[in-house]
Amino acid sequence: MLRLHQHVAKQLSIMVIVLICIFGTVSYFICKQLEINRYENLLKITLKIIEVSIADESDSDSYIKKIGKSSNIRVTLIGDNGTVLADSIADAEAMKNHNNRAEIIQARSQEYGIAIRYSDTLREDFLNVASMVQTTKSAYFIRVTTPLHLVMKSFYIIWAIITVIFIFVLLIGLFWINRFSKNIRGEVLKLNGAFDALAKKEYKKEFHFGFAREFAELGAYLKKLAKRLEKRAKQKRKYTAKIKLISRQKSDIISAISHEFKNPIAAVIGYAQTLNDDESIDIKIRKKFLEKILKNSRKISDMIDRLSLASKLESGDLLPKINEFDFNTLVQEVVSSFRVSEPSRLITYEGETMIIKADAQMMEIAVSNLISNALKYSENTVHVKLKDGIFSVTDSGVGIAESEIDKITDKFYRIKGRSWDNSLGLGLTFVSYILKIHGLELDIKSAFGEGSTFSFYLNSLE
Repeated sequence: MLRLHQHVAKQLSIMVIVLICIFGTVSYFICKQLEINRYENLLKITLKIIEVSIADESDSDSYIKKIGKSSNIRVTLIGDNGTVLADSIADAEAMKNHNNRAEIIQARSQEYGIAIRYSDTLREDFLNVASMVQTTKSAYFIRVTTPLHLVMKSFYIIWAIITVIFIFVLLIGLFWINRFSKNIRGEVLKLNGAFDALAKKEYKKEFHFGFAREFAELGAYLKKLAKRLEKRAKQKRKYTAKIKLISRQKSDIISAISHEFKNPIAAVIGYAQTLNDDESIDIKIRKKFLEKILKNSRKISDMIDRLSLASKLESGDLLPKINEFDFNTLVQEVVSSFRVSEPSRLITYEGETMIIKADAQMMEIAVSNLISNALKYSENTVHVKLKDGIFSVTDSGVGIAESEIDKITDKFYRIKGRSWDNSLGLGLTFVSYILKIHGLELDIKSAFGEGSTFSFYLNSLE
């Protein structure tokens, strides 16, 4: 099977050769007829000259023979009845009657009679031109004849020149077709290179197509395709990385759940087993054990609730119930609750009245998780503030590395180097989901080793 450039070269070569053959054939017959016409015109002029000059000659036979010797033109004088009166080459008396000759018949009705025919006398084709001369006494015909091979000799010279020109044009055409074919082959090779580069994922490789607009358009399309494929490859890498991260997070959460559930469940089982095995245990110890069982059971229930809440928030199954309330009062209640549950920790609060429209329960979870997160990662005072429509929680704990700020709201993500501390890494995820549902955004400012500030604007909820 031929290649594209070979097909193009073949078709163009055939087309050029066919066209040159057609033009050559047509020009052959045209040039031949033009040359015959040229000789006809020359013979007509000669005929006129003889017609004028023969009138002054007393001996027409001698005059005609003189003309025949001095030129390649045969002159014949023919009577009105077709009898040959004189001829520059042959014996007039031996020649047949010319009354039925085509040129004589035509000359009787037209100014000139023209015919190409074979001469029995000279056994050769001749171009014959005759005209009728009318005198007061009688009429006669003058015929001039030239051998057709002389006409064709001149034509063949012209045709040889034209043939050389045609051959030269053909060679130029074939040379141009060869260059054209090479250019196409070069562009096709570039296309092959471009496709090969795409197959090898070499999306940055440059290819320049400039031979024809179609190739340039193909080159532009391939560049666009390369950009799309590069973008998809990046997305695929990101997606693969995300899948790996999720897989790793799942492994971490399974490990975390196993670890976090194991301790309180072991405690519940241990205390319950002790109470079951020893019915005579002291009432105070029994009460203490029951409190431990209750505390660990609540801890397990709380972790299950947090996992369930994370799933509902992520899937969008939990819709906000909007009502109007004072956000300042809500924050005060949450702070007071933490002061009771964490008596050893110092939590300051500075706030002002701010009426908003939101889901009070969800906003309470968000505030609670931000304060819980600050207490978890800081051993010093936690500052809670609501002023000028901005709620913020500031701690002076370990801080967050710049590379981790964008990740800490991810599900199950925890800052490196921290133990689990009975945490599933869902606190900031809850906050992020809840704020997003309300059209808000969590702003995080942190410096590693210096503490962090978590805040969000509430003005849009007023």
